Amino acid sequence: MKSFYKLCAHHLALVLFSGAYGLGAALPPEAEVQGLYEGVGKNAGVEYKLEARVVAQGNGNYKVLLRQFAPDGKLSRIELAGKTAGDAITFSGKAGAEEWTGSYGNGSIRGSFGQGGSFDVKRVEKKSPTLGKAPPPGAIVLLDGKNFDELVRANGSEWYLGDKSQDGWIVWEAPLRAIGPKEPSEWPTPERPLPPGWKIGKERRQADVVLGIGDDGSIQVPRGGMNSRREFEGSFDLHVEFMNPLMPTQHSQGRGNSGVYLPNGDEIQVLDSFGEATYLGGGCGGLYHYKDPDVMEPIESLKGKPESRFTLASYPPLTWQTYDIQYRVEKRDGQYVGKPKVTVFHNGIKIHDNAELRNNARRGRFHFQDHGNPVRYRNIWVLPVGQP
Repeated sequence: MKSFYKLCAHHLALVLFSGAYGLGAALPPEAEVQGLYEGVGKNAGVEYKLEARVVAQGNGNYKVLLRQFAPDGKLSRIELAGKTAGDAITFSGKAGAEEWTGSYGNGSIRGSFGQGGSFDVKRVEKKSPTLGKAPPPGAIVLLDGKNFDELVRANGSEWYLGDKSQDGWIVWEAPLRAIGPKEPSEWPTPERPLPPGWKIGKERRQADVVLGIGDDGSIQVPRGGMNSRREFEGSFDLHVEFMNPLMPTQHSQGRGNSGVYLPNGDEIQVLDSFGEATYLGGGCGGLYHYKDPDVMEPIESLKGKPESRFTLASYPPLTWQTYDIQYRVEKRDGQYVGKPKVTVFHNGIKIHDNAELRNNARRGRFHFQDHGNPVRYRNIWVLPVGQP
């Protein structure tokens, strides 16, 4: 257990760290099954390319969104449901009159469909082409896991940081008080925590939790979110790396929710949108509440419903993803002209091309939103563009 003293106003709070759920806990079984699969299907001498998104739904259940590419390029969509019984995970569904069945084993799903058709897809792990991209000369590093000078907690709290073994440790507080007609002549210090006239109060409370810094320099977004310390204006390039948690029983906005707020106040949504639908602009990479990414995919079974599409750019939860954001503003005679425009790449895929934002250009801070979900961030930097 570690302890230190937190000084504020006219009392000193004793702060203790104690153990709780941490980074080293075992992943749920769904983590080994959910994900992106690629392979082939064969029927009547014809071979089809297959791409499958296996999406964990909780309690051993899954949905599978298959995309089948014929030799002539024609795309067909098939949906399967998966369930777990003992050690077996099986899948079934229909595409028109054809029955599809399959089973999972050792990172693959194999099965049959129609009259004599077969398929075999294997789990693959994609990596963004800009993952780990180093900040270029002139860039301002907001987060590298070593120096937190450029990043502050949005609620004004101090950072409680430790190594990954301390992630989730609880920060406890007990007040120290002095009562008198004027300011105490001596204040508590770590070397002398109870000078004359000071007493420990009876209150005890959980004040915060420790954020464990991963070996890769990542941290979980803290309570209340985090802001850039300095304000920014003008054009810039922003690089952000994030990882959504696996929350299989949650859907839509409850599934790995966070967000990257730009200096003008517009938000680029962060969400687990791997095979999961939500409302307009609410999915990963969406300009929040008004524009979807340009690579949306329909879910046929949800056709006609308000939430019926997901973005193909999203990777599965527990996979590191990237945003590379080109934010451009125009000035004439020292005044902003029009609204900012952004070109955004999500995992190297262009999802917005010179899209106009909703809010006017202004000076402001970056904000990384806390939405109550354990989203992790790392390697965040911003490069001012076209500025002296």
